[in-house]
Amino acid sequence: MLPTSIISALSVIKLDVGHHVGIKREMPVGGAVLTATLQGSGVRFSLDSCILRPSDPTDTLLLWLNRHLMREGVTITGYQLDDAVALLDRLPGAQWSPVLRTLAGCGNQYVLDLSARLNGDPVTFQQACTHSQILCAPTDAGRRFASWMRSDVYDIQQDAQVDAIASFRLVIRRLAMLNPVARGVAGAMAGCFATWLEEADCPAAKAHVADLLFTAD
Repeated sequence: MLPTSIISALSVIKLDVGHHVGIKREMPVGGAVLTATLQGSGVRFSLDSCILRPSDPTDTLLLWLNRHLMREGVTITGYQLDDAVALLDRLPGAQWSPVLRTLAGCGNQYVLDLSARLNGDPVTFQQACTHSQILCAPTDAGRRFASWMRSDVYDIQQDAQVDAIASFRLVIRRLAMLNPVARGVAGAMAGCFATWLEEADCPAAKAHVADLLFTAD
C-alpha cells in the first residue's frame, strides 16, 4: 500500500486498573495523534492528545478519535493497531464508532499497521523502539494509575505524545524500506520532521530531540 499525502500516527494509552490486586485488566484512557501533511515542498505537522479523567464521559475519547482520524485522504498508522482496537472496543458505544470500523480495515481511510515478530513471538512497541533506538514512554503501571486516580493527567498526556512521535519515527523508517514512492514520501517528511521537533514547544518533542542527539553521539 502506498501512503497518502496525510499520515496520522496514533498512540493509545492504556491503564492497568487491576495491577494493584494482581489482575491484568487494561482499559484505554487516552490517545495522541501526530499528523503530517505534505503541502507542496513542505510538511505541516500537528500533535494533539486526549486523556480521560475518572469523571469524564467514556465516549469522549472515541469522539475525539473520530474528529482527528476520519479525514478524507488520511493514512492512519501506528504500532499493533489491532491491540489498540481491542482496547477501544471495550468502551461504551464502541460498536457504533466509525473510527473503530476504519481501524479494523472497514473504512475509506488507508491503514498501515506496523508489527514485528522475533523467533515467532510478537515484538512489543517498547521492544521495537528499543531495537530501533527510539525513545518511548515508560510503562510504570503503578505511577500511571495513581496519577489517573488523582485526575492528574499531565504526565499521562506527555506519555501519549511521546509514543505518538515514536510511532511516527517507526513509520518513517518503515516507509523508507517499502518502495521508491514510499521512500520519496519518507524522505520528504524526514527532514521537515526533524525541523518541526526542534521548533515545537512541547515537552514530548523536546524529549525526542534530546533522544536524537543522544543516539547520534
